[in-house]
Amino acid sequence: MNDDLAPIALFVYNRPEHTKRTIESLKRNIFAGQSELYIFSDSAKSEREADQVKEVRKLIRAVNGFKKIHIIEAKQNKGLASSIIGGVSQIINEYGKVIVLEDDLITSPVFLKFMNEALVFYEDNSSIWSIAGYNYPIEIPDYYQETVYFFYRASSWGWASWKDRWDVIDWDVKDYNKYKYNLFKIAHFCKGGTDLDKMLRNQMQGKSDSWAIRWCYSQNVQGKLTVYPCQTLVSNIGIDGSGTHCDNGASRFLNTVKDDFDYRLTDKITVDKTIAKNYRKMVDRSVLRRLKRVIRGNK
Repeated sequence: MNDDLAPIALFVYNRPEHTKRTIESLKRNIFAGQSELYIFSDSAKSEREADQVKEVRKLIRAVNGFKKIHIIEAKQNKGLASSIIGGVSQIINEYGKVIVLEDDLITSPVFLKFMNEALVFYEDNSSIWSIAGYNYPIEIPDYYQETVYFFYRASSWGWASWKDRWDVIDWDVKDYNKYKYNLFKIAHFCKGGTDLDKMLRNQMQGKSDSWAIRWCYSQNVQGKLTVYPCQTLVSNIGIDGSGTHCDNGASRFLNTVKDDFDYRLTDKITVDKTIAKNYRKMVDRSVLRRLKRVIRGNK
């Protein structure tokens, strides 16, 4: 296992305290010292953010505790979506797989272990799209005996995947015009949560710039699933208004990691109906209004 550990891609911007805590927790991980870490630092969007970006870059240049550290500092601001698409593509094209974090994610000491073992276990299973490290604070039913579950949607809060999955993503969403008025396609996408449709429409209307919603849409088109740990291995400390796509209203997603997780991976790939229902309750944003607007002919 140690000879085939996936590289880690960490994306940072202008939050030095968040970045410091993210790196400190990552350093405490099993396999941290045997893993290569790539840190992608985006350039400041404005002069107002320049000092914070400089502070983050000073911090990351002093990072140690990993097998090898690569620092990639953008000369011009790319934005989160372009940074992640470009950075992940660079690494995954070289290594064939990658573990991805952003600068506001606290990880359990077993996060890297879980991600690496799951990458090996599910690599040849064509039904699996990605491995999630974060789990929503949802109820897992008592009858459910597995320590991982499967769902129709990926998580961008600490994840891993492979080159052959990443390569099929249509970042332009070229079939969007066939999607936006098709109630069947909308309902199929919303199996992962009704908020997905709204986020995709915002993306295509230029109201947001999200790599993750396009990633989730491609997963839906491909008909694949994401593996989740029943116990979260990631906690998002950016749900404080400081993140690009998070605000204080997202506080219901807060979940605390534990130092250990006695997991076992399974090749019984089924979606548990109760877990899926509980997941959707956590993320849903009433699709009825969206469907009515589609029926009326609005985008």
